[in-house]
Amino acid sequence: MGYLPQGSSEFNFLKHLILLYGNAQRPWTVKDLKYYVAHLDADGLPDDWLYDSILFLNSKASSGRDFSADVNLGTTVSGEGDFFAVCSRNPANRNDWDELLSFYLAEGGSVETLDRAIEECKKTIKHELRHKRNVVLMLPYPHITQGDFGPLPGNSKTVDFTIRNQNLASATKHRLESCQWMVDQITEWWSALNIKHLNLLGVYWMFETIYRGWDVDDHWLLKEFRKHIHNRGLKFLWIPFWSSYNLHLLDDYQNYYFDAAFLQPNYMFYKEGKSLRRAADAARSRNAGIELEYYLELNEPIAIENERHARFREYLNGGIEFGYMKESACAHFQGVESLARMHRHTDPKEREFYEDIYQFVKGTYKIKP
Repeated sequence: MGYLPQGSSEFNFLKHLILLYGNAQRPWTVKDLKYYVAHLDADGLPDDWLYDSILFLNSKASSGRDFSADVNLGTTVSGEGDFFAVCSRNPANRNDWDELLSFYLAEGGSVETLDRAIEECKKTIKHELRHKRNVVLMLPYPHITQGDFGPLPGNSKTVDFTIRNQNLASATKHRLESCQWMVDQITEWWSALNIKHLNLLGVYWMFETIYRGWDVDDHWLLKEFRKHIHNRGLKFLWIPFWSSYNLHLLDDYQNYYFDAAFLQPNYMFYKEGKSLRRAADAARSRNAGIELEYYLELNEPIAIENERHARFREYLNGGIEFGYMKESACAHFQGVESLARMHRHTDPKEREFYEDIYQFVKGTYKIKP
Protein backbone atom coordinates (compact mmCIF):
# COMPACT_ATOMS: atom_id res chain seq x y z
CA MET A 1 0.00 0.00 0.00
CA GLY A 2 2.74 2.49 0.90
CA TYR A 3 3.01 5.44 3.25
CA LEU A 4 0.63 8.38 3.18
CA PRO A 5 2.42 10.03 0.26
CA GLN A 6 4.24 13.34 0.41
CA GLY A 7 3.12 16.21 -1.77
CA SER A 8 -0.33 14.91 -2.66
CA SER A 9 -2.56 17.50 -4.32
CA GLU A 10 -5.45 16.03 -2.31
CA PHE A 11 -3.79 17.48 0.81
CA ASN A 12 -2.49 20.66 -0.85
CA PHE A 13 1.02 19.20 -1.23
CA LEU A 14 1.53 18.42 2.46
CA LYS A 15 4.97 16.97 3.21
CA HIS A 16 5.94 18.00 6.75
CA LEU A 17 3.46 18.95 9.47
CA ILE A 18 4.82 20.64 12.61
CA LEU A 19 2.86 20.45 15.87
CA LEU A 20 2.76 23.83 17.64
CA TYR A 21 1.48 23.74 21.21
CA GLY A 22 -0.07 27.08 22.14
CA ASN A 23 -1.00 28.81 25.37
CA ALA A 24 -4.00 31.15 25.52
CA GLN A 25 -2.12 33.35 27.98
CA ARG A 26 0.83 33.73 25.62
CA PRO A 27 -0.26 34.45 22.04
CA TRP A 28 2.04 33.51 19.19
CA THR A 29 4.18 36.30 17.74
CA VAL A 30 5.63 36.78 14.27
CA LYS A 31 9.08 36.17 15.75
CA ASP A 32 7.92 32.86 17.26
CA LEU A 33 6.40 31.55 14.05
CA LYS A 34 9.28 32.52 11.76
CA TYR A 35 11.22 29.58 13.16
CA TYR A 36 8.68 27.15 11.76
CA VAL A 37 7.89 28.61 8.37
CA ALA A 38 11.54 29.33 7.55
CA HIS A 39 15.10 28.23 8.13
CA LEU A 40 17.09 31.01 9.78
CA ASP A 41 20.76 31.66 9.12
CA ALA A 42 23.36 32.33 11.82
CA ASP A 43 22.25 35.96 11.99
CA GLY A 44 18.60 35.02 12.48
CA LEU A 45 17.53 35.98 8.94
CA PRO A 46 15.16 33.68 7.02
CA ASP A 47 16.98 32.19 4.03
CA ASP A 48 14.77 29.24 2.98
CA TRP A 49 11.31 27.80 3.59
CA LEU A 50 10.81 25.09 6.21
CA TYR A 51 7.54 23.40 7.25
CA ASP A 52 4.77 23.48 4.67
CA SER A 53 2.01 22.61 7.17
CA ILE A 54 1.25 23.87 10.68
CA LEU A 55 -0.91 22.17 13.29
CA PHE A 56 -2.02 24.54 16.05
CA LEU A 57 -3.09 22.80 19.24
CA ASN A 58 -3.64 23.76 22.87
CA SER A 59 -3.95 21.26 25.70
CA LYS A 60 -5.57 23.64 28.22
CA ALA A 61 -7.71 26.77 28.29
CA SER A 62 -6.71 29.83 30.32
CA SER A 63 -9.30 28.65 32.88
CA GLY A 64 -7.12 25.60 33.51
CA ARG A 65 -9.76 23.29 32.07
CA ASP A 66 -8.61 20.60 29.64
CA PHE A 67 -8.98 20.45 25.88
CA SER A 68 -7.01 17.20 25.83
CA ALA A 69 -9.05 14.08 26.46
CA ASP A 70 -7.09 12.26 29.13
CA VAL A 71 -4.90 13.12 32.08
CA ASN A 72 -2.27 10.97 33.77
CA LEU A 73 -2.80 10.28 37.46
CA GLY A 74 0.41 8.25 37.75
CA THR A 75 3.98 9.40 38.27
CA THR A 76 5.45 7.95 35.08
CA VAL A 77 4.66 8.66 31.44
CA SER A 78 4.38 6.87 28.12
CA GLY A 79 2.49 3.89 29.48
CA GLU A 80 5.35 2.58 31.62
CA GLY A 81 5.55 2.19 35.40
CA ASP A 82 2.39 3.35 37.18
CA PHE A 83 1.09 5.45 34.28
CA PHE A 84 -2.68 5.78 34.80
CA ALA A 85 -4.77 7.75 32.32
CA VAL A 86 -8.42 8.75 32.83
CA CYS A 87 -10.80 11.08 31.02
CA SER A 88 -10.24 14.62 32.28
CA ARG A 89 -12.02 15.49 35.50
CA ASN A 90 -11.76 19.19 34.59
CA PRO A 91 -13.19 19.28 31.06
CA ALA A 92 -13.36 22.38 28.86
CA ASN A 93 -16.76 24.00 28.33
CA ARG A 94 -18.38 26.22 25.70
CA ASN A 95 -16.59 29.35 26.99
CA ASP A 96 -13.26 27.58 26.64
CA TRP A 97 -14.07 26.46 23.10
CA ASP A 98 -14.98 30.08 22.25
CA GLU A 99 -11.66 31.20 23.69
CA LEU A 100 -9.84 28.69 21.50
CA LEU A 101 -11.60 30.01 18.40
CA SER A 102 -10.42 33.50 19.28
CA PHE A 103 -6.89 32.28 19.96
CA TYR A 104 -6.77 30.74 16.50
CA LEU A 105 -8.87 33.02 14.35
CA ALA A 106 -9.52 36.42 15.90
CA GLU A 107 -7.71 39.52 14.66
CA GLY A 108 -4.10 39.11 15.71
CA GLY A 109 -4.67 35.42 16.47
CA SER A 110 -2.48 32.46 15.54
CA VAL A 111 -3.57 32.20 11.92
CA GLU A 112 -3.27 35.89 11.10
CA THR A 113 0.11 36.04 12.86
CA LEU A 114 1.34 33.04 10.87
CA ASP A 115 0.32 34.76 7.64
CA ARG A 116 2.26 37.87 8.67
CA ALA A 117 5.30 35.75 9.56
CA ILE A 118 5.33 34.28 6.05
CA GLU A 119 5.04 37.76 4.55
CA GLU A 120 8.02 38.89 6.62
CA CYS A 121 10.09 35.88 5.56
CA LYS A 122 9.41 36.57 1.89
CA LYS A 123 11.52 39.72 2.20
CA THR A 124 14.76 37.75 2.61
CA ILE A 125 14.01 34.30 1.12
CA LYS A 126 14.88 34.16 -2.57
CA HIS A 127 12.99 30.93 -3.27
CA GLU A 128 9.39 31.27 -4.38
CA LEU A 129 6.64 30.09 -2.03
CA ARG A 130 5.21 27.59 -4.50
CA HIS A 131 2.12 26.59 -2.51
CA LYS A 132 0.14 28.11 0.29
CA ARG A 133 1.13 26.77 3.69
CA ASN A 134 -1.43 24.42 5.22
CA VAL A 135 -3.10 25.12 8.54
CA VAL A 136 -4.70 22.39 10.64
CA LEU A 137 -6.63 23.34 13.77
CA MET A 138 -7.11 21.09 16.78
CA LEU A 139 -10.61 20.32 17.95
CA PRO A 140 -11.15 20.12 21.72
CA TYR A 141 -12.22 16.71 22.91
CA PRO A 142 -15.94 16.57 23.83
CA HIS A 143 -15.36 15.05 27.25
CA ILE A 144 -17.72 12.35 28.49
CA THR A 145 -17.25 13.89 31.96
CA GLN A 146 -18.73 17.25 30.86
CA GLY A 147 -22.27 17.53 32.17
CA ASP A 148 -22.59 21.31 31.83
CA PHE A 149 -20.97 22.33 28.55
CA GLY A 150 -23.19 25.36 28.05
CA PRO A 151 -25.85 26.13 25.44
CA LEU A 152 -25.36 26.00 21.69
CA PRO A 153 -26.88 28.75 19.50
CA GLY A 154 -30.65 28.59 19.32
CA ASN A 155 -31.00 26.64 22.55
CA SER A 156 -31.00 28.02 26.08
CA LYS A 157 -30.44 24.62 27.66
CA THR A 158 -26.92 23.55 28.56
CA VAL A 159 -25.47 20.59 26.65
CA ASP A 160 -24.70 17.39 28.55
CA PHE A 161 -22.06 14.96 27.23
CA THR A 162 -22.46 12.44 30.08
CA ILE A 163 -24.77 9.43 30.53
CA ARG A 164 -25.86 10.54 34.02
CA ASN A 165 -29.34 11.58 32.91
CA GLN A 166 -29.61 10.13 29.39
CA ASN A 167 -28.66 7.09 27.34
CA LEU A 168 -25.39 6.77 25.43
CA ALA A 169 -26.96 7.51 22.04
CA SER A 170 -28.34 10.84 23.27
CA ALA A 171 -25.07 11.83 24.95
CA THR A 172 -23.08 11.00 21.80
CA LYS A 173 -25.49 13.00 19.65
CA HIS A 174 -24.92 16.04 21.87
CA ARG A 175 -21.15 15.60 21.58
CA LEU A 176 -21.46 15.34 17.80
CA GLU A 177 -23.59 18.49 17.54
CA SER A 178 -21.06 20.46 19.56
CA CYS A 179 -18.19 19.29 17.36
CA GLN A 180 -20.16 20.18 14.24
CA TRP A 181 -20.82 23.64 15.66
CA MET A 182 -17.09 24.09 16.28
CA VAL A 183 -16.18 23.20 12.69
CA ASP A 184 -18.86 25.57 11.41
CA GLN A 185 -17.39 28.33 13.55
CA ILE A 186 -13.88 27.60 12.27
CA THR A 187 -14.95 27.89 8.63
CA GLU A 188 -16.96 31.05 9.28
CA TRP A 189 -14.15 32.74 11.19
CA TRP A 190 -11.61 31.72 8.56
CA SER A 191 -13.69 33.15 5.71
CA ALA A 192 -13.73 36.51 7.49
CA LEU A 193 -9.93 36.73 7.55
CA ASN A 194 -7.84 38.43 4.90
CA ILE A 195 -5.26 35.67 4.47
CA LYS A 196 -2.70 35.63 1.65
CA HIS A 197 -0.42 32.65 2.19
CA LEU A 198 -2.46 30.03 4.04
CA ASN A 199 -4.81 27.19 3.21
CA LEU A 200 -7.19 25.78 5.83
CA LEU A 201 -6.50 22.10 5.22
CA GLY A 202 -8.54 20.58 8.00
CA VAL A 203 -9.07 19.82 11.64
CA TYR A 204 -7.29 17.49 14.05
CA TRP A 205 -8.77 14.94 16.47
CA MET A 206 -6.46 15.19 19.44
CA PHE A 207 -7.41 12.03 21.36
CA GLU A 208 -4.82 9.46 20.32
CA THR A 209 -7.08 6.42 20.34
CA ILE A 210 -10.78 5.63 19.78
CA TYR A 211 -13.05 4.15 22.44
CA ARG A 212 -16.42 2.43 22.49
CA GLY A 213 -17.89 1.40 25.84
CA TRP A 214 -20.84 1.82 28.18
CA ASP A 215 -20.26 5.56 28.57
CA VAL A 216 -18.50 6.56 25.32
CA ASP A 217 -18.97 5.95 21.61
CA ASP A 218 -16.24 7.74 19.69
CA HIS A 219 -16.56 5.26 16.82
CA TRP A 220 -20.04 6.42 15.79
CA LEU A 221 -19.24 10.05 16.58
CA LEU A 222 -16.15 10.12 14.34
CA LYS A 223 -17.83 8.41 11.39
CA GLU A 224 -20.74 10.86 11.47
CA PHE A 225 -18.53 13.86 12.23
CA ARG A 226 -16.26 13.18 9.29
CA LYS A 227 -19.21 13.60 6.92
CA HIS A 228 -19.79 17.08 8.31
CA ILE A 229 -16.11 17.97 8.01
CA HIS A 230 -16.13 16.92 4.36
CA ASN A 231 -19.27 18.97 3.74
CA ARG A 232 -17.25 22.00 4.86
CA GLY A 233 -14.48 21.17 2.40
CA LEU A 234 -11.98 20.11 5.05
CA LYS A 235 -9.84 17.07 5.86
CA PHE A 236 -9.80 15.12 9.13
CA LEU A 237 -6.37 14.32 10.63
CA TRP A 238 -5.21 12.04 13.47
CA ILE A 239 -1.93 11.05 15.18
CA PRO A 240 -2.45 7.85 17.19
CA PHE A 241 0.14 6.45 19.59
CA TRP A 242 1.75 3.07 18.95
CA SER A 243 -0.38 0.15 20.19
CA SER A 244 -1.75 -3.02 18.67
CA TYR A 245 -5.29 -1.65 19.09
CA ASN A 246 -4.47 1.58 17.26
CA LEU A 247 -2.78 -0.37 14.47
CA HIS A 248 -6.04 -2.29 14.11
CA LEU A 249 -7.91 1.01 13.83
CA LEU A 250 -5.45 2.15 11.15
CA ASP A 251 -6.05 -0.95 9.03
CA ASP A 252 -8.83 0.73 7.06
CA TYR A 253 -9.00 4.14 8.69
CA GLN A 254 -9.61 6.16 5.51
CA ASN A 255 -12.86 4.31 4.87
CA TYR A 256 -14.20 5.04 8.35
CA TYR A 257 -12.68 7.77 10.48
CA PHE A 258 -9.90 9.99 9.11
CA ASP A 259 -8.42 11.24 5.86
CA ALA A 260 -4.81 11.33 7.02
CA ALA A 261 -3.15 9.63 9.98
CA PHE A 262 0.44 9.75 11.24
CA LEU A 263 1.65 6.91 13.46
CA GLN A 264 3.61 7.87 16.59
CA PRO A 265 6.46 5.38 17.02
CA ASN A 266 6.88 6.59 20.66
CA TYR A 267 10.53 5.57 20.32
CA MET A 268 11.62 8.78 22.06
CA PHE A 269 9.72 7.95 25.26
CA TYR A 270 9.61 4.19 25.86
CA LYS A 271 12.53 2.39 27.43
CA GLU A 272 11.71 -0.93 25.77
CA GLY A 273 9.37 -2.48 23.25
CA LYS A 274 9.42 0.20 20.56
CA SER A 275 11.07 -0.08 17.16
CA LEU A 276 11.37 2.45 14.37
CA ARG A 277 11.55 -0.34 11.83
CA ARG A 278 8.30 -1.91 13.05
CA ALA A 279 6.60 1.48 13.21
CA ALA A 280 7.71 2.32 9.68
CA ASP A 281 6.51 -1.06 8.41
CA ALA A 282 3.17 -0.59 10.19
CA ALA A 283 2.66 2.88 8.71
CA ARG A 284 3.76 1.84 5.23
CA SER A 285 1.34 -1.10 5.16
CA ARG A 286 -1.60 1.10 6.21
CA ASN A 287 -1.19 4.24 4.08
CA ALA A 288 -0.23 6.27 7.16
CA GLY A 289 2.47 8.83 7.74
CA ILE A 290 5.15 8.85 10.46
CA GLU A 291 5.67 11.24 13.35
CA LEU A 292 9.23 12.18 14.37
CA GLU A 293 9.68 12.96 18.08
CA TYR A 294 12.18 15.20 19.85
CA TYR A 295 12.29 17.63 22.77
CA LEU A 296 14.76 19.75 24.72
CA GLU A 297 12.97 19.10 27.97
CA LEU A 298 9.61 17.84 29.16
CA ASN A 299 7.92 18.61 32.44
CA GLU A 300 7.40 14.89 32.92
CA PRO A 301 9.62 12.02 34.11
CA ILE A 302 11.09 10.16 31.13
CA ALA A 303 13.12 7.03 31.94
CA ILE A 304 15.32 7.38 28.86
CA GLU A 305 15.87 11.13 28.87
CA ASN A 306 19.64 10.65 28.63
CA GLU A 307 19.12 8.78 25.34
CA ARG A 308 17.19 11.47 23.49
CA HIS A 309 20.12 12.58 21.29
CA ALA A 310 20.91 9.05 20.14
CA ARG A 311 17.27 8.23 19.58
CA PHE A 312 16.59 11.37 17.57
CA ARG A 313 19.60 10.57 15.40
CA GLU A 314 17.96 7.19 14.79
CA TYR A 315 14.73 8.97 13.80
CA LEU A 316 16.61 11.07 11.25
CA ASN A 317 18.65 8.17 9.92
CA GLY A 318 15.52 6.04 9.80
CA GLY A 319 14.04 8.50 7.35
CA ILE A 320 16.59 7.25 4.82
CA GLU A 321 16.83 3.64 5.97
CA PHE A 322 13.04 3.13 5.98
CA GLY A 323 12.21 5.63 3.25
CA TYR A 324 9.94 7.99 5.14
CA MET A 325 12.07 11.11 4.61
CA LYS A 326 11.09 11.28 0.95
CA GLU A 327 8.19 8.85 0.61
CA SER A 328 5.99 9.61 3.62
CA ALA A 329 4.11 12.64 4.82
CA CYS A 330 5.68 13.33 8.22
CA ALA A 331 4.48 14.97 11.41
CA HIS A 332 7.01 16.52 13.80
CA PHE A 333 6.68 16.68 17.59
CA GLN A 334 9.37 18.85 19.20
CA GLY A 335 8.00 19.78 22.59
CA VAL A 336 7.37 23.46 23.33
CA GLU A 337 9.48 26.05 21.48
CA SER A 338 12.34 23.58 21.04
CA LEU A 339 13.20 24.50 17.46
CA ALA A 340 13.62 28.21 18.19
CA ARG A 341 15.92 27.45 21.11
CA MET A 342 17.89 24.88 19.12
CA HIS A 343 18.72 27.58 16.56
CA ARG A 344 20.43 29.75 19.18
CA HIS A 345 21.55 26.97 21.53
CA THR A 346 25.01 27.02 23.13
CA ASP A 347 25.30 23.24 22.76
CA PRO A 348 26.73 22.51 19.28
CA LYS A 349 24.83 19.21 19.21
CA GLU A 350 21.49 21.06 19.41
CA ARG A 351 22.65 23.49 16.74
CA GLU A 352 23.59 20.53 14.55
CA PHE A 353 20.17 18.97 15.05
CA TYR A 354 18.57 22.27 13.98
CA GLU A 355 20.41 22.08 10.67
CA ASP A 356 19.69 18.35 10.37
CA ILE A 357 15.96 18.99 10.72
CA TYR A 358 16.17 21.58 7.95
CA GLN A 359 18.00 19.13 5.69
CA PHE A 360 15.50 16.38 6.55
CA VAL A 361 12.55 18.57 5.59
CA LYS A 362 14.31 19.47 2.33
CA GLY A 363 14.98 15.79 1.69
CA THR A 364 18.77 16.27 1.55
CA TYR A 365 19.74 14.87 4.96
CA LYS A 366 22.55 12.26 4.91
CA ILE A 367 22.93 9.43 7.44
CA LYS A 368 25.19 10.26 10.39
CA PRO A 369 26.57 7.95 13.07
